[in-house]
Amino acid sequence: MEESIYRIAHRCKEISSEVQINVLVGNGLLRYQYEGSLQQFEKELLKLCKALQIKYPEVSISLRNHISQYNNHPTFHQGAIEAILDCIINLYGCRESYRKIFISHASADAPIINAFIKEILMLGCGLIPDDIFCTLDHTAIRTGDDFREQIVENMKSCDFILCFISENYQKSEICQNEMGAAWTMDNKRVLPFKFPNLLFSEIGFLNVVKQAANITDKTKLDELYRELTVYYDIPQDWINYNQRTTDFINQVNENYN
Repeated sequence: MEESIYRIAHRCKEISSEVQINVLVGNGLLRYQYEGSLQQFEKELLKLCKALQIKYPEVSISLRNHISQYNNHPTFHQGAIEAILDCIINLYGCRESYRKIFISHASADAPIINAFIKEILMLGCGLIPDDIFCTLDHTAIRTGDDFREQIVENMKSCDFILCFISENYQKSEICQNEMGAAWTMDNKRVLPFKFPNLLFSEIGFLNVVKQAANITDKTKLDELYRELTVYYDIPQDWINYNQRTTDFINQVNENYN
């Protein structure tokens, strides 16, 4: 299981609190005396640099520079490193409350959509119901609310939009409008998945840009898992996820064979 950025940063912060730098002056020269495990501190910081380099390469480079120059001016670089750690911890400490995935689907495909949410997103990725907006959840839109406004509001506030394209989806005007709106929004990761009984040549412009994936394609589901866990800083557990993916694919195949 891969550790999250938050956990590594938090451990670095704990070790940092044990590192004391004493400045000694003699013969006009400054010398530094250390208390605490600098070797362990550097080891954990380098691990954090590696974890940051994909999503936050600039932060990773900055942190690595402070590590490499630490001995030249330890008090300055210690302060800079702790400032970086504080920013990471503060960012990820509240990140869970900002998770949001929008599910665009046809209501007639409820069994497959529910299985995807349960097996892939919740049991596989570790997301919770509040992280997912799906109109199959009757609590998602309250009685008396304009469902169109609720859909647009949740689409604007989400990070990812997953479109589940089926024959039912193509026949639904609402679904087509949702997909069209999704592609016009800035800073949204739109990921279309097609159902097994639909050919790639039957999904219109998506086939041209080659962005659609088969819902039973294990490789594509693995890519989704990596992307979600990295983006939301969720520890990866491939043994558990692989089992959940197998269960989901089996459920889909049972419905289409």
